[in-house]
Amino acid sequence: MEPRDSSQAQCKPGRLGLARLAVFSLPVLLFQAVELAWRSYLPAFLTQTVGVSLALVGGLMLGVRVFDAVADVVLGWVSDTTTTPLGRRAPWMALGAIMVPVGALALFLAPPGSGVLRVIGAGVLLHIGYSFIVTPHGGWGLELSEDEAERTRIMGAKVWFGVMGSIGMLALIGLLERRFGFTIASLAAMLGIVIAAAAPLAVFAVLATFREPRPKAGNVPAAPSLAELLRVMIGDPDLRRILVLYMLCGMADASTAAVFLFLAEPVLGLKGLGAMLLLMQPVMVLFTLPLWAIMADRFGRRRVLAVGFGWQALTMPLVLLVPTGNAAAFALFLALRGLTFGIDYMLLRAMVADIAEKGSGSGPRMSGSYYALSSVTLKLALGLGAGFGLWLVSASGFQVGTAPGATASLAIRLAYALPSAFAGLCALLVLGGRGAAAPQAMVHDLQFS
Repeated sequence: MEPRDSSQAQCKPGRLGLARLAVFSLPVLLFQAVELAWRSYLPAFLTQTVGVSLALVGGLMLGVRVFDAVADVVLGWVSDTTTTPLGRRAPWMALGAIMVPVGALALFLAPPGSGVLRVIGAGVLLHIGYSFIVTPHGGWGLELSEDEAERTRIMGAKVWFGVMGSIGMLALIGLLERRFGFTIASLAAMLGIVIAAAAPLAVFAVLATFREPRPKAGNVPAAPSLAELLRVMIGDPDLRRILVLYMLCGMADASTAAVFLFLAEPVLGLKGLGAMLLLMQPVMVLFTLPLWAIMADRFGRRRVLAVGFGWQALTMPLVLLVPTGNAAAFALFLALRGLTFGIDYMLLRAMVADIAEKGSGSGPRMSGSYYALSSVTLKLALGLGAGFGLWLVSASGFQVGTAPGATASLAIRLAYALPSAFAGLCALLVLGGRGAAAPQAMVHDLQFS
């Protein structure tokens, strides 16, 4: 990775400075805003304000993710193989910076009674534009360093700065809720405007500060076809193991996020505190994630991942014990859960970078495709998790606008806790299963014909 001022101290194999890490991580702030709005506020907004049924919202969240997933795979390969005067990644990111604002404003400012076609079309446009930014940027990020420890640091920085963005967004939402009495509709409109403004600003900052690495010189083998590349990637058992872990992470996170506001307000009776309570885990990450990155470098990524997943399985059922109306107890639960928050995404993405580097062999770097495959897996998992969580809420008999009974309250607590606890236990089996490799060895020298 070569910055515009050609400062070799910032390039491989050295360390990127904090300022450059911050600039390159700016699109992650956009990603966090989109995911926060999509998973935590969009279900409540569409059901309570626009008038869309819970079942249809769950179907929308899954369907758009599936459509988005197909675009991710194709875009990852295209951004690896298409050379333009502006580079491989930059043109697609610029196009996404145009599409995202249109989709965000159309979706999050939808008036009551908006047609289903408008909601679906806006959701698809937002996520396709989102993919045009996130996939090329993600592939670019995998190529920023050739050093494994530095890759962990880069991925950790992306998570860390993303968390900072989440904290800022949640603090703003909390202020608007508590001080100015913003409704779900007002908050959704604010989120749409923030996303629409952040997309072009973040993309421009990255493109103005960095330039992509030049293609290899000399007799370099041609890039593989999409079908051949997918065959090689999916045939790698280490990558498959990582993808399974991504699936478990995404389903657990999306399910708990989709259920969170239903748990915090109707069940626990903490109306108006949703955003402030959501701040607990991101705040924990600011202090714990750098320490976990050091631990991973010292003791190995696999061991640290196991700690994270084990803690997740252990702590999530504790939400069943939180008394109704007790904000302090719920905050304490969230703080405990947040001790290992973010470990999974930091380390799994670093592992994907390792495999992408080794998979290139003597040929072109196909980092966008490797990133896209992991991103597709995650997005499908997010869609499945959100849909499943909302289905559990709907199946509980809970009716929007009414106080839940004892059975519905217990069902919503279970919908929040069980998917994450189950995912944590399954992840431990994957990490400890026969043939599980140490993170540093999770690579193969792949050659494309």
